[in-house]
Amino acid sequence: MAAVTGWSWLEGRHRAKRVVPEEIMKPVPAPCVLQFRLLLLAAAFLLSSVLVPGEAGAGWGLEITPYSGYAIGGSFEDNTTGARLDVREGGIFGLALDLSDSPETQYELFYGFQRTRVTGGGTLGGDPLFDLDIHYLHLGGTYMFSRDKVRPYVVGGLGATRFVPHGSGMDPKTCFSLSLGVGAKIPIAGHVDLRIEGRGLLTVLPDSTEVFCVSSDGAACRVSVTGDVFGQLLLLAGITFSL
Repeated sequence: MAAVTGWSWLEGRHRAKRVVPEEIMKPVPAPCVLQFRLLLLAAAFLLSSVLVPGEAGAGWGLEITPYSGYAIGGSFEDNTTGARLDVREGGIFGLALDLSDSPETQYELFYGFQRTRVTGGGTLGGDPLFDLDIHYLHLGGTYMFSRDKVRPYVVGGLGATRFVPHGSGMDPKTCFSLSLGVGAKIPIAGHVDLRIEGRGLLTVLPDSTEVFCVSSDGAACRVSVTGDVFGQLLLLAGITFSL
């Protein structure tokens, strides 16, 4: 009986040792709190260097512009059936990174994204067919016309357009594209400007390219586009932060 009692006493101590660490570790999220605070400090330092005039945020020659705006136009034509596919107008979001080369010129990396829907035109009757994501990525530059407070400019770039349809049997396509636009930068305060812009984009579709499946009954059906050009006009507004 003494042996049984001693064994029970040892087993109870073992169970207690297993329970205590779990209870102690549960309320200790210190690493997560520390990482979050470090992230906030880094963001605050970046914002202070951008928004506060002075030597701390000056001299890098880099501008960051988040955009929002509206995309107009865009259609495809099936050379086999003659049917037209229209891309619905709608909102677009973008981001531009500009690096100064001289007081008048900048290098620019531009990214734009639109989530829209393709509808049937002509013989397809305008019915919604499928959702479509359009991505633009261009490398180019800007040229400023004056050094006044309001600075008009021209912008251009070369790059790629990626079409990502949503639906069974439809594959993304990437094609060469180019852009040209005009705009103006209007100072707000310190290192912050308002940027308004109109930008036209042309995407060149290669010959004999099957781009989208548009069958409504699930059968294999693709649109064959030969040597077509897809064009859109982007009306953009953004806030430019100078570093």
